[in-house]
Amino acid sequence: MARSFFIGLTALSAIVLSQAASAQPAAEFYKNRHIDLVVATTPGGGYDVMARIFARHMPRFLPGNPSIVVKNVPGAGGISAANNLYSVAPKDGSVFAAELQGVAFQPLFGEKAARYDATKFTWIGNANSEIGTFFVWHTSPVKTVADLKARDIPAAATDGGSATAFNYRVLNNLLGTKIKIVTGYPGSNESFLALERGEVEGFFSVWSTVRARGNLIKDKQVRVIVQIALDKASDLPDVPLASEFVKDKIDREALDLAVAPGALGRPYIAPPDIPADRAKALRDAFVSSAKDPDFLGEIQKAGLEVSNVMSGEDALALLKRFYSASPEAIAKVSAMTKG
Repeated sequence: MARSFFIGLTALSAIVLSQAASAQPAAEFYKNRHIDLVVATTPGGGYDVMARIFARHMPRFLPGNPSIVVKNVPGAGGISAANNLYSVAPKDGSVFAAELQGVAFQPLFGEKAARYDATKFTWIGNANSEIGTFFVWHTSPVKTVADLKARDIPAAATDGGSATAFNYRVLNNLLGTKIKIVTGYPGSNESFLALERGEVEGFFSVWSTVRARGNLIKDKQVRVIVQIALDKASDLPDVPLASEFVKDKIDREALDLAVAPGALGRPYIAPPDIPADRAKALRDAFVSSAKDPDFLGEIQKAGLEVSNVMSGEDALALLKRFYSASPEAIAKVSAMTKG
């Protein structure tokens, strides 16, 4: 009986301590604490580097001035980290994650491994909206979308299930282009080399990546044919959006849904149901960091870009807009995700 009483008392104490921690104001909770920032990639890539820069600067804008420790949890294209964040990680504001752009849409497209509701995460913010571009090497005779519809264009991809191949299928299915997917290239470096060697004529990449390769633009080595995004890049005013060539209502809706991951290109999320004041503290610190000159200086030195920064509330509102797409549009995009 005494043992049962002790066990019951211990359980009650744990509940009381948990409730007390939940009731702590944000400044008190974060004082002398460290926060885990989970990065859903291996170290060294763009997502990881950007997250580490956020980790260095966000503490200055958080009440209690906590430290932020980066932990890499790669796997299943970011789904592993999202599953853990949703079901296992503490819901007290002590952990958040830098996720991959497509992760929020995997449940919508029927991915069974994605065991989370993306609309229930605590959205901290979005650091960048990516603009997809399809371009050809300067020696290609292709100059317009009409040319893409008139002849077969070999284009580089990693494999049939890659984001690059998905965007080729989007153009082929919704615009009627004749892009031939040539797989086997490990990454963008090899794909750009394939363009130079004449192995392929075209390639899909986000505009920030193309722009970072200054020689491609300066020397006019590539010709951008179409932008695959919700809005145009400010420095590509004369290159049409894919949506300009899609008239059918369901196809237009499907195209918007297909480009949605790019609109939420660098999402930062936390577990569901964290205390409201801590969610606000993380969101405010994220946005303040993204505007800070010292932070932006580090981003520039790293060759990265922060643009079209969204608050957590705005990012979640945009996500919910995409999730309200018609079943017909969702089915079309789901079919195009299959390699």
